[in-house]
Amino acid sequence: MPVADYHDQFASVFDTIYQDRDVAAESRYCTELLELDGVRGRGAHILDFGCGTGSHVFAFAESGLAATGFDVSTAMIAQARKKAPSAGSAPVHFESGDFSDFRRHQNGTKFSGAVSLFNVFNCMPNPAAMLSHLCLIREGLAPGARFVVDVWNGAAVFADEPRPSVRHFSVEKKPDHELVRITVPKLERIEQVCILHYRMLTLNRAAGSFTEFESVHTLRFLTPVQYRHLFEMGGMTIIDEFVHGRPGTPVTEHDWYISYLLRNDDSSASHTSPRDVTLEVVPR
Repeated sequence: MPVADYHDQFASVFDTIYQDRDVAAESRYCTELLELDGVRGRGAHILDFGCGTGSHVFAFAESGLAATGFDVSTAMIAQARKKAPSAGSAPVHFESGDFSDFRRHQNGTKFSGAVSLFNVFNCMPNPAAMLSHLCLIREGLAPGARFVVDVWNGAAVFADEPRPSVRHFSVEKKPDHELVRITVPKLERIEQVCILHYRMLTLNRAAGSFTEFESVHTLRFLTPVQYRHLFEMGGMTIIDEFVHGRPGTPVTEHDWYISYLLRNDDSSASHTSPRDVTLEVVPR
C-alpha cells in the first residue's frame, strides 16, 4: 500500500478524529489566557498558527474576535473553507503555504494574540525551523500580545515511551461507518524524534466494504528546559509553563502534553530575527 502525505490524507478525517474535543471551551480558555475575553477583546484579531480545518478559528470568531487561520497544508485549509461561519460572527480568514510568504503579505498587520494548538511546533523538522517560525510569529504580534503554545513534553516521552494503539471513531451522519486508526510509533531517543506510522481504515458495514490508507508522521519533541531556551532565543517572555488545560500547574515527567503562555514584551530589532537563525540539527 502506498504511503500518503500525512496532511493531505488526514484533512478528510481530521474532524472525525478530534470530534470529542470541546472546541468552544478550548477557545474560551485560550482567549482568557490571551486576555482577549469580553471587553478586552473588542477590535482584537487573533492568529491560529497550524489551524487544521479551522474549528477553533470559527469559535474565536463566534466570540467576537476577528480570526486568521494559517496551516501549511492546502488540504486542511480547503476543508476549513467549506465550513460556514455562524451568523453574526466576526470576520475569518484562512491562508496556507509558506509562513514567511504569509507574513510578507500581511503588510505590517499586528495580531492581538496567537495560539498554536495540536502540537504544531513538534511537526517541524528541527529546532532551527521552530525558532524561525517563532520569530516570524513574534514579529507579527503587537507589543505585549500573548501566545499560547501546546507541545509534547520530551521528559514524559522518555519516561513513558509511546506504544502501539488502536482507536475507533464514529463518523458523523454516517451510522454505518466507522473510522479505525492504528498507530505504531518508533522512538529515536538521540534525535528526540517519534515517527508515527498510521494505518487508517474507514469501514462501511452496510456495504461490507472498507477503504484504507497509510501515512507516516514525524514529531520532534524537546524537553521543558529546551523549550524555555527556544522561546527565550525567539525573544518571548515565558509567563507560564503548565500541564495542558491546567494553567499554573507545574509540569512533571508524567505530563505528556504541556503548554506555554508567552508574551511579546519587546519587538525591537535586538531580538533574533528569522534571517539570523543559524541553529541546525542534521539528521543522522
